Amino acid sequence: MKILAVAMQKGGVGKSTLSKSLSVEAAKAGLNTMLIDMDAQQSSSQWASRRESQLPLVKFSTEIELPKILEQAEAAGCDLVIIDTPPARSTEAPAAVEACDLVIVPCSPDIEAYEQLPRTARLARTTGKPAVAVLTLAQPNSLSEPEIARQVFETVSIQMAPTVIHRFKAHKEASREGLSAAEIEPDSKAAAEIRGLWKWIAAQVQL
Repeated sequence: MKILAVAMQKGGVGKSTLSKSLSVEAAKAGLNTMLIDMDAQQSSSQWASRRESQLPLVKFSTEIELPKILEQAEAAGCDLVIIDTPPARSTEAPAAVEACDLVIVPCSPDIEAYEQLPRTARLARTTGKPAVAVLTLAQPNSLSEPEIARQVFETVSIQMAPTVIHRFKAHKEASREGLSAAEIEPDSKAAAEIRGLWKWIAAQVQL
């Protein structure tokens, strides 16, 4: 069983959107997938309640419950667990990072997110976990934002994923329906980006 922790100190950078989208792609690929929601706002859990599909399985967890839930997931034959963590300083994110095989760090192209990036990078380093940064909420057709992000990620020694996730309406529209962009608009650029990111991340953890 592989575990991905989606973590970033700054809120509003697309952690839940990325967690939900990747978990859908994993389930579509035939993997037995669980999405664990550790954010007190429970946006991933609420999204799951709007879904008609029972896949992926979404479960809320506290820091204390996490080890038991992961143990149960492995015993049940889960192939992949994705953990959606809360922003700001919390005990949930470190617990998720300690348990994971790869830390996915969503980061929007703004100074507030860049300023918080070193904290998440330090958390990954201190736990000895590999981390990859994903530029999220980028403006479509912007050439400067990915290049600036790449330079910022290099300064904190985090590899940048080759796929940029742009700010497309499909993500918000899909969330309202309990879907992902790839489900509501399968031929859209938003869907293509998520599929590309999933394939790359799956290769990183050998899924």
